[in-house]
Amino acid sequence: MNTPGKLFVKTFGCQMNVYDTEKIYAFMQDKYLPATDENDADVIILNTCSIRDKAEQKVYSLLGRFKPLKAANPGLVIGVGGCVAQQEGEKLLKRSPVVDVVFGTHNIDELPDLIDERLRNGRRICRIREDTDTVPTSDAPRVAGGAPTALLTIMKGCDNYCTYCVVPLVRGREVSRPLAKIVDEALHLAGTGVREITLLGQNVNSYSDPETGTGFVDLLEKIDSIPGIERLRFVTSHPKDFSPELARAMAGLPTICEHIHLPVQSGSDRVLEAMGRGYSSAEYLEKVSLLKELVPEVELTTDIIVGFPGETREDFEKTLQLIEKVQFQNAFSFRFSSRPGTRAAGMENPVTDEEKRPWLPEFQAAQNQVSVRRHQAMMGQTVEVLVEGVDKKQTGRLEGRSRTNFIVHFKGDPSFVGRTVQVLIKKSRTIYLEGELLP
Repeated sequence: MNTPGKLFVKTFGCQMNVYDTEKIYAFMQDKYLPATDENDADVIILNTCSIRDKAEQKVYSLLGRFKPLKAANPGLVIGVGGCVAQQEGEKLLKRSPVVDVVFGTHNIDELPDLIDERLRNGRRICRIREDTDTVPTSDAPRVAGGAPTALLTIMKGCDNYCTYCVVPLVRGREVSRPLAKIVDEALHLAGTGVREITLLGQNVNSYSDPETGTGFVDLLEKIDSIPGIERLRFVTSHPKDFSPELARAMAGLPTICEHIHLPVQSGSDRVLEAMGRGYSSAEYLEKVSLLKELVPEVELTTDIIVGFPGETREDFEKTLQLIEKVQFQNAFSFRFSSRPGTRAAGMENPVTDEEKRPWLPEFQAAQNQVSVRRHQAMMGQTVEVLVEGVDKKQTGRLEGRSRTNFIVHFKGDPSFVGRTVQVLIKKSRTIYLEGELLP
């Protein structure tokens, strides 16, 4: 019997890419075991993100660092998948001579055959599938890992075509998985010990069962009723499609966690219109207000783009005002990055980059103050924590997450991993809370 090879996957970008990496390991598990790092691997896969130019450049930089590995081990196979691969295709082979295989976001199931083909005939391969309307199925077996949390994709693609975003170009149009297949996969996960499921989609609010037309709230109700599933999360929700029905579901279904990621992107109506977001700042605040009324303990996180083409200082200050009104637990903020093929790439930008450059650190400083307040407000509270694992930096400590998405560290025995426990919050750190395990 052949000795299994070693596979290392480096993941960039969003949770959808994390999910795709799980599929890569699952498809490859018959022939390859997970490697500890790239130095230990027979196959290296970069699962890439092209949402911002910086993320894309990191990929090329990393490929450059792999040249010595390739020189020392000519049999090493290096593959590039994900959104950069879907976007660049053959260009990746021309630009980086160390790359053996390029595969698109819709070709993950072909990866084992592509690796075999490369090893068999020595030819470099690019395989990019363009039939993006294919209904996603339960694409791969799960790798047995015993983790208490799991990602579960319910749809792929996006129909919103925001002016700055490449997702519709690299992930395709919206296509939903059949509800029955999603429920079956959730049942399987519950049977393996998973206690928390995060439903994934570029816009989960748009979910529609291709067989019955059943919507997202009905799907939530189905999964909420599965025995063993204690927590249910979902990302990402587009604000224009966030409905009162969904807010009521968050209030009424016991497994849905009191946290939502609701990307606002800007506090300026003029910028939101230029982005093609489909809502105003007032409409966004109205939806947040309804959610907080129905779920008083809810915590919100968001995405912010700073320095969009045409954005002025006045527009930027409206974003600062919005974060004070909403009091986000956290915000993932980025400087605008022009992406090929998007409408924003050709927009005029009368305000210079030099003028806008200080805005991102200014925003992050303001949001950090809000985040500190949100963390400090938890002092003295007892929270339910799902223990996800051991603290990698301190022995004798565990880490987990509250229903409201706070990361919590506390002393405890590893036997608690996978269980929900009560923790009294004692200290507030920059990005996590420290607590004491209660009996």
